[in-house]
Amino acid sequence: MKKIFKWLGVFLMSCFGLSAFLLTIGVNLPLTHYTQKEPIAAKLLIKNCHIVDVKNGTILSNHNIRIENGKIIAIDSVGSSSVAGFTVIDGSGKYVMPGLWDMHLHTLSLSPQLHFPLLIANGVTNVRDMGDGDSWISDIDAPLVKDKDSWDKQFTEQHLLMPRIWESCSYHVEEIDGITAQNTQEKVRELVTKLKQRGEPFVKLQLEDSELPAPVFYEIQKQAQLQGFSALGHLSYNVDIDTVLANGYPSIEHAWALIPHCVREKKRFEKDLETKAYELSHQDTALTTAVLKKIAAAHTYYVPTHVTSNRKEALVFDEKFRQDPRNQYVESTQLRLWKLWANLHTSGYDEPAQQELLYNYYQRGLEITRLAHQNGVKLLAGTDALDRYVYHGFSLHDELTEMTKAGLTPAEALRTATINAAEYYRQTDKYGSVEPGKTADLLLLDRNPLENITNTQAIHAVYFNQRLYDRNDLARMKASVREQAKSFGISCKFIWNMIKGMF
Repeated sequence: MKKIFKWLGVFLMSCFGLSAFLLTIGVNLPLTHYTQKEPIAAKLLIKNCHIVDVKNGTILSNHNIRIENGKIIAIDSVGSSSVAGFTVIDGSGKYVMPGLWDMHLHTLSLSPQLHFPLLIANGVTNVRDMGDGDSWISDIDAPLVKDKDSWDKQFTEQHLLMPRIWESCSYHVEEIDGITAQNTQEKVRELVTKLKQRGEPFVKLQLEDSELPAPVFYEIQKQAQLQGFSALGHLSYNVDIDTVLANGYPSIEHAWALIPHCVREKKRFEKDLETKAYELSHQDTALTTAVLKKIAAAHTYYVPTHVTSNRKEALVFDEKFRQDPRNQYVESTQLRLWKLWANLHTSGYDEPAQQELLYNYYQRGLEITRLAHQNGVKLLAGTDALDRYVYHGFSLHDELTEMTKAGLTPAEALRTATINAAEYYRQTDKYGSVEPGKTADLLLLDRNPLENITNTQAIHAVYFNQRLYDRNDLARMKASVREQAKSFGISCKFIWNMIKGMF
C-alpha cells in the first residue's frame, strides 16, 4: 500500500511539474494580433445607396455619400458625377447606417486577439469598457498600466485593429475594507481619490453579489462628484432611488438592477428563487411608472443588457442555446467554465416551476424596458460581453433583437446603439448618424434594418478608420479569432491571468 501511495505521489508531482512546465512555455509564446493591412481609402464615394436615418426612422433612397479623410463631406442625390481621386463603390441595393456602439462590455489583455476583430466584423466600432482584465484583480495601491494605453500605442505603431474605446474602467468597487459608520466619509474619500489618481474614468459600482450600505453608496456618489467624475453601474438593493438620482447617476446597468426597485416593500430571502418569486408577485405598476419617470427626468440612461441580465439563466436549459455555433470564437478554458456553470445551473433548477420562474423574471426585465422607453428613459444597447454565452460583436445584434422583443420598433432599437450612445458622450455633432460633417463609421447592409432588426447582421462591408473592410476582410477577422481561441499560447495566457486573479 505504501508503494502505491508513493508511486501515486510521484505521478501527481510529475503531472504538476509537467503542467507547470507547459504553462511556462505557453505563457512566454509571443502574441500576434490582427494587423490592419487594408489600404486607407481617404477619399471614398458610395454611389446610389439607401441611407438609414436613425433619427427619424426613415430611409433616404438612392443617394451618394462622399467621404474624405474619415469625414462625410456631402450627401448628394443620384445623378451627381463621380469625383476625381475618389475610390468609388457601388451601393446599389445597399443600406448605409452608422457604426454600432456597445455601451457595456468587458475586455481582457487578450482582447486584441479574441475580441477586437469580432467587434469590427460585426460592425461595432465604438465601445464603453465597463471593466478590463485589471478590474477583477488589480490592487488599488499598485502601479497600473492600463490595457487601453498599450492598445492605443499598438494601434498607432503596429496597426492594431481595434474599436474606438471611449472609456475603460480598471477597478470595480464591491466593498470597502475597514469601513464603519464613523469613518465612512474618510474611507470613501480615500478610495475615490485613489481611483481618480490612477486615471479611472468613473467609479464602477459592481454589486450583483454584494451590497453597499445605502449611506456608503451615497457617499461614493458625492465624493466622486467633488473630484470631478461620476459613480455609475449597478444599483444596491437597499438604496432609495430618489436619493441616487438626486446625487447623480449617469447610467444604470442591467435589468435585474431595476426590478427590485419596482416593489414597495423590498425583501430578500435566503434562496435567490424565493427573492425572485416575491419580487415578481409584488411588482407595483404605479411605482414602476413613477420610478421610470424619475429616471427620465434625471437624464439617467438605462443599459438593460438583456442578453446577459436574466436571459442566460432562463435559456440555458435549451441545448441549442448552450451549443451556439459562436462558441468556436470563445477561448477553450473560458468555454469550459461556461459549460461548468451551465451544468451546475441546470442541475440546480430541475423543476419546471423553477425554470418558469426564471423565464418570467427575464420577461419582466423586457417589460420594464418597454415601460422605460414609453416613459422617456433613454436606452443604451450593451451586452456585458465576456459574461457566459455572450459573444463580443455578435451579441450586440442579439441585444437589438431583445429591444424589439421589449416593444421597441427597429428604428427605436437602432437608436439605442447609435445616436443615443453618441448623445451620452455629447458627441452627436460627430457620431451616431449618417450626415455631412460626421465621422464616417459606416455599415453597408444587404437588407433594410428598419424592416427587420435582424438585418443589421447582413453586413456587406464596414468603413471605419478610413479603411473599407469588405465581406472577405470581415470573414478573415472572424477566422483569426477562431484560430486564436483554440491556440495553446492563448489558453496558457488565459489560465495564467486566472491564476494571478486568485492571489
